[in-house]
Amino acid sequence: MDNCLGQAEQQQQKSIVFPAIGTGNLGFPKALVASLMLDSVLKFSKNRTSSHVHEVMFALYPQDTQTIQAFTTEFNNKFNIQVSSTQQQSKGPLSKITSKSGTYETTVGGVVLQVLSGDITKQNTDVIVNSSNENFTLKAGVSKAVLDAAGSNVEAECTQLGAQPNQGLIMTQPGMLQCKKIIHISAKSDPATIKQRVKQVLQMTAQQKLTSISFPALGTGQGGANPGQVADSMLDAVVDFVTQTPQSSIKLIRMVIFQAPMLADFHQSMQKREGGSDKQKKEGVFSKAAAFAKSLFTGSKDKGDQQQKVKDFVIDGKVLNPACFSICGPSRTAVDQAKQWIEKLISDEQAFESISDPMILNLSDKDQQRIQELQQSKDVSVRVEHKTQGAGSDDTTILVEGLSRDVLMAVSEIQTMLRKARDDFSLKKDMEFASEMVEWQYEQGGQYHSFDQLTNFKLEQALTLKSPHVDITVQGQAYKVTMPEGPAVSAVGGNQMNIKRIDKLQVQVIDSIPQDWEAMAANDLVKMCPLKTGSKEYNDVLGHFRNTCPNNNIIQIERVQNPGMWKKYQSNKQIMEIKNGHQNNEKRLFHGTREDSMMHINHSGFNRSYAGVNATVYGKGTYFALNASYSANNTYSVPNQQGHKRMYLCRVLTGDYTVGNSSMFVPPPKSANSIVLYDTVVDRPNAPTIFVVFRDDHAYPEYLITFT
Repeated sequence: MDNCLGQAEQQQQKSIVFPAIGTGNLGFPKALVASLMLDSVLKFSKNRTSSHVHEVMFALYPQDTQTIQAFTTEFNNKFNIQVSSTQQQSKGPLSKITSKSGTYETTVGGVVLQVLSGDITKQNTDVIVNSSNENFTLKAGVSKAVLDAAGSNVEAECTQLGAQPNQGLIMTQPGMLQCKKIIHISAKSDPATIKQRVKQVLQMTAQQKLTSISFPALGTGQGGANPGQVADSMLDAVVDFVTQTPQSSIKLIRMVIFQAPMLADFHQSMQKREGGSDKQKKEGVFSKAAAFAKSLFTGSKDKGDQQQKVKDFVIDGKVLNPACFSICGPSRTAVDQAKQWIEKLISDEQAFESISDPMILNLSDKDQQRIQELQQSKDVSVRVEHKTQGAGSDDTTILVEGLSRDVLMAVSEIQTMLRKARDDFSLKKDMEFASEMVEWQYEQGGQYHSFDQLTNFKLEQALTLKSPHVDITVQGQAYKVTMPEGPAVSAVGGNQMNIKRIDKLQVQVIDSIPQDWEAMAANDLVKMCPLKTGSKEYNDVLGHFRNTCPNNNIIQIERVQNPGMWKKYQSNKQIMEIKNGHQNNEKRLFHGTREDSMMHINHSGFNRSYAGVNATVYGKGTYFALNASYSANNTYSVPNQQGHKRMYLCRVLTGDYTVGNSSMFVPPPKSANSIVLYDTVVDRPNAPTIFVVFRDDHAYPEYLITFT
């Protein structure tokens, strides 16, 4: 354990996974193994000097309940974790309900359950359910819509099958619908019959090995059944079926509600059955222990601010009293036609929009108040939903529904708020970064004082853009600054004020050099130190090289000791860690060279002015490779007359990177209108093998390898 963790840290790996060592055929005591393994991790976390490994995982065989219990007990003891009864049992059969684009989604067993507002004839599931009468010839409501869309052949098939003995449901071909089969049922309007019919439909679907099905809101049209009771009956039937038939072919059950206001009844019925997810039940102790243990590796800083924002940002949708239409007419057909016409008018005027944006939680109190006001001034309902994603992050969505014209205006205004919040957030980050790098000051009363963060950023941005002048405000008075050295002249009175810029990069100097370097004379700028064959340091470099060059012959490996270059590199590394907000900024990469370039690189480092000698496919900078085999190519590691080739194993500040192209002289900005650039560019961001560096002091040639 100790050696493995040490190797993972040395190789700069982020994570490592262990089995329950020795608890299988070797028969080691399970409790002792769990205790020793956890002790090793805790000791490693406490004593290490660097911080590359962020995650240590134990993979336990799921059937080995004794080992799982041993580790559970040890986690409890080590981290003092208590498991509450609410963690051990769920409240209902449905998992956590999520909402996106007007669709409520959950799972029961392994089946996805969706409830949405829409037209059932447009669904593309394997089965579409039609709510009809006892002889399956009903031409009103949902049944009329289904039969009209399916075509006359399906209508004729219904007439034929309806005349034969049946159990209240028949299955026909899809006709012109997008499904594979249509199941027609005589649901009637009582909850018990509806529940029975839903279970029969699901059983018939499973017998046909079909995987997905769409139901209408049974009995709520012509039958006049209570929507809430229908929702309860249909959901109970789904839960019963999945519980009793866990291995069925069905993977998706969809309930399509034609009348949008009825969607709330089905959502409420889902909420009554919502409980803890399987993942929550299974993780219990380990999720808490993992959170505790993670703090050992990443520090105690958590997402408290983000969670507080989630907690503070709550907007409840406007509660509306439903309107009731009483329709009178000369015949049932006329009443049905009037009802369908009204429902179509309502459906055409209804709109539903969802806005998912990480900036929602950055909206100001004033913005939140304005959103509340939109519900009063427009015919819309606005609510905010928070969904917890992996790694503890939160996905926040604003849902807007109501009359189409008002929804459009409300969404447009909210999007404007979000754009402003995004601009403000980006500006804040840029100001913080600029203040870490430089400090602009003004002279007043014989002393220099620091500008505020915004003015500091404006001055630095003007310097970067090489602007001749920039307007600023100091203590409520407007000044025009002549860049880059001043003075600042007041708009009223013409008073002059001296300014100066302090480069914090030059102030922060790291004096330490590696402890294993050999002693150097005071006047030595560079020292080349051959490594002893078989030493730990030699084998480490050899291992990196041999990973992709197993057949090449190593002649010599030398350590490059250049204190001045090393200190500058380490200073840049520290600044990059501050800028990027993380420590995963350095990689060990290879760079092939020629014999006549070695002296210059050893003394002065790499020089991107030579870009183009070999390649500029991804940018005009210095190229480094993840694999030694790439740099070993004769194009890059040029053989001398004896056939000897040279390659450096380097420390390179890759930082945050993006894809490059041949026209780049510097990396692109991380976002529009930002002065913060990416650190490097690569061949492919997801799995880069080539890195292009545009600053010469962002790479240190640590070892020179001579080989054939």
